[in-house]
Order: sequence, then structure tokens, then C-alpha cells
Amino acid sequence: MEQQITTLNLGIKIRFFRDMKGLSQQALAMQLGISQQAYQKIESGVTKLDVERANVIANELGVQLDFLISFSPANYWYQCTLSGNTVNNNIPKELLEAHQSQIQVLKEEVLFLRELLKGKL
Repeated sequence: MEQQITTLNLGIKIRFFRDMKGLSQQALAMQLGISQQAYQKIESGVTKLDVERANVIANELGVQLDFLISFSPANYWYQCTLSGNTVNNNIPKELLEAHQSQIQVLKEEVLFLRELLKGKL
């Protein structure tokens, strides 16, 4: 019998990392070889994931499955300790890399849109 992942907010976590990578539901669904509707059911929690499928999704998102399952904004997202003039952030490497990837995608999109505007002005 396959082990079911019972984390209530797994779909929300998957959506968070998908958004961080700048992927649409359609794009990630295509990478997974499923329809956008089937993928939407995963994010909304309608479809229960077994460990194997969750691992495939985590890999496509560029994170480890255990990190995806245990991820909690309360535990990982901008945990700061102010000490004098020093701020200590506990930001996981995967999250930082996802942010950097998203920034790069947005920079490329801005450059593309600027080029489009140059042609129309």
C-alpha cells in the first residue's frame, strides 16, 4: 500500500514554490505530464498525493520532498533575530535559490517588454 502524504497545506506549499519559480499551473502540469485541471486539483487539495508523486512534484519545483512537506512560513520565512546592527536570517538555500530564479525570470521579462515598447514608440 502506498504511503499517503497527509499534510493539510501541501497544495498551498506546492503553489508557493510554483509561484516562486514563475511557473503557471499549465506549465508545471505539462512538465508533470498531466492536465492543468488535474494539477489544479493537487494544489486545491482535492487530489491526495502519494509519496512518489509528491517527490516528482518537489523535484520539478527544485526542492527536496522533506523540505516541501515541512516548509512553514512561520518556521522558515524571514526568521530574524535583531542583535545590535546585525540581522540573522534563517532562509533555506532552496528558498533563496527560488527567489533568485524568480528575480532572473522577472528581469528577463522586463527586458523583453522594454524591447517590445521600443518597437512601438
